[in-house]
Amino acid sequence: MAQTITEKFFQLLRGAIGAGNDEATVEVSPEDWEQIYRIARQQSLLGVLFYGIQRCAEVKPERKLLLKWYSLSEKIKQGNMKANRAAVELTEFFRREGFRSCVLKGQGNTLNYPAPHVRTSGDIDLWVEGGAEVVLAFARRFVPGSKFCYHHIEFRKVDGVETEVHYRPSFMNNLVHNWRMQRWFDEVADEQFRHEVELPEGAGRVCVPTHGFNRIYQMSHISNHVFHEGIGLRQIVDYYFVLRQGFTEEERLRDERLLRRLGLYDMAAAVMYVLQTTLHLGEELMIVPANRRLGTFLLNELLEGGNFGRYDQRVGHSRSAWAKNVRRLRRDVRMMWYFPSECLWEPVFRWFHFFWRVRYR
Repeated sequence: MAQTITEKFFQLLRGAIGAGNDEATVEVSPEDWEQIYRIARQQSLLGVLFYGIQRCAEVKPERKLLLKWYSLSEKIKQGNMKANRAAVELTEFFRREGFRSCVLKGQGNTLNYPAPHVRTSGDIDLWVEGGAEVVLAFARRFVPGSKFCYHHIEFRKVDGVETEVHYRPSFMNNLVHNWRMQRWFDEVADEQFRHEVELPEGAGRVCVPTHGFNRIYQMSHISNHVFHEGIGLRQIVDYYFVLRQGFTEEERLRDERLLRRLGLYDMAAAVMYVLQTTLHLGEELMIVPANRRLGTFLLNELLEGGNFGRYDQRVGHSRSAWAKNVRRLRRDVRMMWYFPSECLWEPVFRWFHFFWRVRYR
């Protein structure tokens, strides 16, 4: 049976990141390459896929597309180098001001990849110690009037790189689960603010989360974006590499209990199915058993929406507050039969968030 474009894309992606044990060479026509390039662009995986293409002499697009792809991969590399420098500069700034900090996701995740510059970089998310009241007051000295929400405030650009200062890494709509999550963040914060690493190309040293922290935190990040705007395959590949760092059976059982307690178990089961189906993740690296029903739904959302849901044709993309609220309600209705807790709590969290913002305005 002939492979679909999506199947060819995933086979090339597995080859690029060393996932599974595919031995057959994928057959790709010039027309296929154009579609595969489009999928990789929408999922922010152009650099990762090009890394695989460079390593495979048998399978390459035509010269025009290859050169275009090469040029973009170089821009991705330069973007990572700039983001690394920005992360170090921002960390040093807060250190001089007496704050410990930790770089979430992004430039910390690049260290797990087979090559440090293939992941498409984004903004810098810096978790700063001190709590919302203290960190907000400090940040507003430098960015008065900046947009803020329950977990972060938009900070100033560093060498053209956008930055966000977090006073809490993530949150849940379900206020009970959210309370438990914030307590857990407080319990493990000290270890994250002490976990220092060296970024590539001699950029400098920053603190990044431990792998154990990321197995929970990055699942909450995936969950949060699934419900609020959409998530793409880049974040799924990030999580694949987090799991590839390994864990003991004791750690897996601890993670499973914590995921249940924080309301993340069903989302984790869906993500495990996506990783098993698309990247052939082995059962020894699954933190919970895969759930086919939930995973099939999640995979469709990933493929339909692309990175952060920007390519989802099922919804409009107006930036007005009214349109955003309508889109969110439609997402809640669509997802309620799969992940009811977060969907049913979402209107409650909106009111909670409104009064929280009034308090810290």
